[in-house]
Amino acid sequence: MLSSQFLISQKKCCGNGCRMCPYEPRHIKGNTSLQKRWNVSEKNPYTTIMNKINIPMIGLGTWLIPNDEVDSIVKDAISLGYKHIDTAEVYRNEEGIGKALKVSGIPRDEIYITTKMWPGMFGQEEPFQTFKGAIEACEQSLQLLQVDEIDLYLIHNPFAKENRLELWEAMLELKKQGKVKHVGVSNYNVKHIEEIEAAELEMPSANQIEIHPWHVIKTELAQYMDKHEILPIAYSTLAPIPNWREGSQWNGKPEDMKSGSMPCQDIADSYNVTVPQLFLKWAIQLGYPVLPKSVKYDRLKENLDLHHFEISRVDIKTISKIAKDDQKCLAWSGDFDPLEVE
Repeated sequence: MLSSQFLISQKKCCGNGCRMCPYEPRHIKGNTSLQKRWNVSEKNPYTTIMNKINIPMIGLGTWLIPNDEVDSIVKDAISLGYKHIDTAEVYRNEEGIGKALKVSGIPRDEIYITTKMWPGMFGQEEPFQTFKGAIEACEQSLQLLQVDEIDLYLIHNPFAKENRLELWEAMLELKKQGKVKHVGVSNYNVKHIEEIEAAELEMPSANQIEIHPWHVIKTELAQYMDKHEILPIAYSTLAPIPNWREGSQWNGKPEDMKSGSMPCQDIADSYNVTVPQLFLKWAIQLGYPVLPKSVKYDRLKENLDLHHFEISRVDIKTISKIAKDDQKCLAWSGDFDPLEVE
């Protein structure tokens, strides 16, 4: 997988057959396996190779949209052409999304639904989720969303340290029962996924993590997911924009990031697009499905309008270089990164 970290730190092809490698892989000639990977990557975009779960590359993120408002926003999104809606148990808006889907008239197989099971969090009174509880949580989500099957069901975070394997076994049981089509995780780092590998269980199909030019996938995680064909799905891709999540407690940005100038404005201007469009396209060209959230019709339309331009590899690298060294994630409150949880 081509990560932003790889773009920043490497001067030449690493020889691992990375998809979308910008460097000529002279030294893989003679290695049949690596040459085959390179040949395939040149013919097919990274997204079609890794995206085994057929998830649309642009979806509607719904975090922080109240249940009594989300139905009208989902209706607008569907009318504009969105084919993927992302939600979660903890968002508490699955019911509103279900109502919107019910009245939309769109065939079930034409809309992709992702939701997430909340395993709990340390420091709270509620106990961590169990196998039985995970099964019940999924059934509740199915009922609220008014569907018979969830396209992608994720464990929302790795906080339930003692229960992580038990919860993953529940995810696999749900898949076996036909209640979910694909299963994955969210905010998992290598050490969290290695527990699944060590138990010789089916590996996740996807890992939804915070990805934007300030918070790139670290090389170790990128290579591990590539090896096991785990698709990275990006959330909070617009975090570097100064007014992102303005006024929300779920905004870990330091004050200088909140009040700073718009990053990469000159590059966006050169393509005659907005910076949000530029960042979303940056992520997509690196192979990551994105989940921009908005409650405004014009912004919903803008976020979907990404097909008319292509970012050059030179500009991809320039955007990637605004990454902050050891930047914590910004989507959680305070100086905290779920990827670092034990």
